[in-house]
Amino acid sequence: MIVTKLQGGLGNQMFQYAAAYANSDQIYLDLDFLHHHQTSNKTFTRRYYELSLFPNLLYETVSRYQKKIFFSKSLFYKLLRKLIGTDVIIQQENELVSFSAEKHYVYLDGYFQSEHYFAHARERILHAFSFPRLDPINQVLIDEISSHENSVSLHIRRGDYLKPEVIKYHGLLSLFYYHEALQLLQRQFRDIKIFIFSDDPAFARENFGHFSYVTIVEGNEKDAWKDMALMAACRHHIIANSSFSWWGAWLSTKQGVKIAPKRWFNPEVASFDISDIIPKNWLTI
Repeated sequence: MIVTKLQGGLGNQMFQYAAAYANSDQIYLDLDFLHHHQTSNKTFTRRYYELSLFPNLLYETVSRYQKKIFFSKSLFYKLLRKLIGTDVIIQQENELVSFSAEKHYVYLDGYFQSEHYFAHARERILHAFSFPRLDPINQVLIDEISSHENSVSLHIRRGDYLKPEVIKYHGLLSLFYYHEALQLLQRQFRDIKIFIFSDDPAFARENFGHFSYVTIVEGNEKDAWKDMALMAACRHHIIANSSFSWWGAWLSTKQGVKIAPKRWFNPEVASFDISDIIPKNWLTI
């Protein structure tokens, strides 16, 4: 069995689930962190359990007793851990870690933002993360996306990334990144159609709204997963330094170009290798 601690928004929760699901048939979710951290501040944004939107997910919620197997300091549980074989995997940053094949009980605490954990089970993950049917308005949009041979998903992440303490860690992508990515696609493909997804649509309109081949998608603020479903329907992807649009690109089954920023985190505060996050066949700018 693998227990995975859920934290962060939808994209992060998907990474945490996928890392467990691809490596075990018994998945348990630990929701305690989400339940106990319900206040946003200048460095933290409250999140809710969001994976319930996927109808195909298989899991159980971990019990208090099951967590004691991993963390209780009593002599009984210490002896039990030696007897049954347990492993607690805690990421210090977002470095790659391995799960011991000899351990039957594994607890994961981290973000696991890499396909290294689940690329071998791609079809299984695609099935698990199958979206529900979209509402009529978004169904019209997805039909429009499908009608364009060279549809492009472009994600602009701002929102909580604008908080001073958050921007120090994540950084904010420049317009230069997006213009370079668009020029790369325009040199390679004719008649591209761009669909922009952003938590700051006013910023998107100001900087990209004047292009005739751009559609700025709005109206899914309360159901952000619908934006991810629309992203996944596109052929090409220009993602932000965000797990949300990472999944929008990874879930796409169309053969297209996927472009990601080289600067995923501020290198002054995050020292791990960006190549662990971005798949080898994606381009970086």
